[in-house]
Amino acid sequence: MRINHHYKNIISAQIRWQKPMNKGFTLVEVLVAGSILLMVMVGVSRVSVQSITSGRNRMERDRIEAAIHNNIQLIQQADSKLTLESMPVNERRKACINPAQYLKDKLDQASGASSVPKPKVTGIDGNNPITRTIGISKRPGITVVTYSFLAPEHSIGQEQRIVELNPNFQNRCILE
Repeated sequence: MRINHHYKNIISAQIRWQKPMNKGFTLVEVLVAGSILLMVMVGVSRVSVQSITSGRNRMERDRIEAAIHNNIQLIQQADSKLTLESMPVNERRKACINPAQYLKDKLDQASGASSVPKPKVTGIDGNNPITRTIGISKRPGITVVTYSFLAPEHSIGQEQRIVELNPNFQNRCILE
């Protein structure tokens, strides 16, 4: 028993002489941890904002490119349907003399079997960002369709898609 009592005295003496431990963090530790957390959160938020902006620009670009691609397909379809047999007899000579101009005139018409409306897309500002022009190439017999639009990404600027068409009917003009 005496030994047990002796150990009790030693333990209680040690407890009395120990410094009391503070529970919690000092103000400096809290400030350092807070500033590290702040820096990490600012970095994450910047990446998130860039990701959202990039995604929105990608969606806008996809819409513009899809509208242009669909319009190109409609123009190619109208060109393939425009044959000498489908033309009025009194227009065939005019069409064969300048096939590119004839195709341009037919595509630009407001209505008709060979007319193709301009692509319509509503941009972020509510306007149609795509302009389409149909012209004649310096090389004979080629109709040029140019699509212009302002890229959604601010660093790129103005873009163009150019399609050159040989009117489908012009190879039959030699035989007529």
